[in-house]
Amino acid sequence: MKNWILNLSFVKSALKEAERQGGIKAFPLAQKDVLETMRDDLDQQAEELAKKKLNDLLSVVDMNAVVTLNKQAGAIYVGGERVDEGRLGNLKAEADFFAQSDLWKLIYESPKELAQRAMFVAGESLTDMQKGRAMLYTLSSQKNIIDIFASFKPKPRVDTTTTSGV
Repeated sequence: MKNWILNLSFVKSALKEAERQGGIKAFPLAQKDVLETMRDDLDQQAEELAKKKLNDLLSVVDMNAVVTLNKQAGAIYVGGERVDEGRLGNLKAEADFFAQSDLWKLIYESPKELAQRAMFVAGESLTDMQKGRAMLYTLSSQKNIIDIFASFKPKPRVDTTTTSGV
């Protein structure tokens, strides 16, 4: 162990000297790798690795698929851009179909029952209540998105092909 510590100090000082002379800057990845392998603070290294793995596991939100509603302007936005009439018509048809489907009923009712059971039957703590409320909030958000598109009313078309009896 003593030899390892002495060698570690020697390598660190050699790297600092090479950096002062400008030679090590030509190899920044090599420098990073060498410094990481020489790290003597294992707790810090383990914490950094755990944070990196956690970030890798968390899903990234696709901002191009986020639905927002501006009630004052009566506009629906997807990914921050206002949705045009054609796409709204398609999304309305999909929402109407999906809201009436057996799959939606299963996707909606199953977690709802689990949430109610977690809150009122098996729940023993405030955490159980919060877990159930979070599940219900998620279901409510999903239903609101479907309702936003299902409630869209296309503007009536003006028929320009008819002529008055002249």
